[in-house]
Amino acid sequence: MIRYILLGFLKYKPMTGYELKQTIDHSTAHFWHAHHSQIYTTLRQMEAQGLVTSQMVFEEGQPNKRIYQISEAGRKALDEWLAQPLLEMSTIKEELLVRLFFSAQRDPLQVLAELAFQRQLHQQKLAQYQALTEIQHVEENAPALQRDAAFWRATLEMGIRYETTYLGWLEDTMRMIETL
Repeated sequence: MIRYILLGFLKYKPMTGYELKQTIDHSTAHFWHAHHSQIYTTLRQMEAQGLVTSQMVFEEGQPNKRIYQISEAGRKALDEWLAQPLLEMSTIKEELLVRLFFSAQRDPLQVLAELAFQRQLHQQKLAQYQALTEIQHVEENAPALQRDAAFWRATLEMGIRYETTYLGWLEDTMRMIETL
């Protein structure tokens, strides 16, 4: 998946690995995380496969930097991937659900404390989503990206709805535990 994220961002403009990491951290990391090492390893692999090209830039008094650019083969690979219909649901991996599943014999106060802490984390994430203004800035100041911004907003809306639903589930589960 990381290769398509990288290709997607490089389709907008050439970037360094560091710039790609920063861009991911402020966008797709909300639903698909990537480590620095994973990004750089994937960029090298994609360059070897001809999906991207790179150029070393030397600036006096600055560290050297390698700028990556999507190739025609990379554009084609991204377009082919996007054209393939997604025919399966993504599986959920949620550690809290595994812990809760096996928590019947735990001290209910410990479980409630864990759920209360998770509630706080999800409230923080919801507040982060609600505070995101970059998309609105793009919508107002970058007419060429209006269509892109509409799709970005859709992913943001999913994040907001997810956190709202998760918080409701946490509240319901905490009430259930309190009545046992």
